[in-house]
Amino acid sequence: MEEVILRPDSKGRINLGEFLQGVSSYRVCIGENGSLTLNPYLEIPFTEKWIFENKEILEKVKQQFKQEEKAA
Repeated sequence: MEEVILRPDSKGRINLGEFLQGVSSYRVCIGENGSLTLNPYLEIPFTEKWIFENKEILEKVKQQFKQEEKAA
């Protein structure tokens, strides 16, 4: 695991910059000792939500990706 030191600006903000590639949000867990753990999230468009709600369709999509990966 890589460890870096980030310093807050004058307003207390920390710039995550390069760590945000492909991430739309973070869930923050606050430890008893004040430590922060950021867990990245990637939200999906509402119009694609039905794919993840239908397990049969989701499995077919996953299988298709696996087949395409093997073919590449």
